[in-house]
Amino acid sequence: MDDLMQRALEGMKKNGFEVVQVATAQEAKTYLLSAISAEASVGTGGSMTVLETGVLDALVERGNTLYSHWKAAPEDKPQTLRNARNADVYLTSANAVTKDGRLVLVDGTGNRVGAVCDGPQQVYFVISHKKLVDGGINTAVARIKKQACPPNASRLGLDTPCARTGICGADCPDSMCRLTLAVDRTPRGRHFTVVWVEEPLGY
Repeated sequence: MDDLMQRALEGMKKNGFEVVQVATAQEAKTYLLSAISAEASVGTGGSMTVLETGVLDALVERGNTLYSHWKAAPEDKPQTLRNARNADVYLTSANAVTKDGRLVLVDGTGNRVGAVCDGPQQVYFVISHKKLVDGGINTAVARIKKQACPPNASRLGLDTPCARTGICGADCPDSMCRLTLAVDRTPRGRHFTVVWVEEPLGY
């Protein structure tokens, strides 16, 4: 393990995150299915990283109640987002991790950052090693704008400079980058677990 990775892991633990290290998406899924009760309701934000583990379908097959706006009809989406924030457990990712172990998220609707700030007691962040940056908040945001937003905006069919050219544009009326959250430490009275995955996942 290189020095940057070791520093980030130590930083996350010092900042109050439980850290579970796994090698693959399959191992992440296995861990989450063992950690989340079969009776728990589970909310999730729009995360390709979480989706790629296969855990969402596995939770539904097992009988958990899953609140995912990706699976909701348009008229049901607002209530689904509220239900996700009030679930027993929340599943999401972060868009970047700083070298001192802070999690950085950029959101368009606010459902993810809202649930992380003031949502379920237990939050699981499934984060690929590739999201680690050698720097602080500014470096993390730069990584998100350069590497995560262009493919995500394209996937969502947004008419943004990053979707059209792959490069973030300063004047962006249809911007998906509307809220930025840095999680410096686990909030008081809640439990945040980072499932740290060696396999490249997400954007």
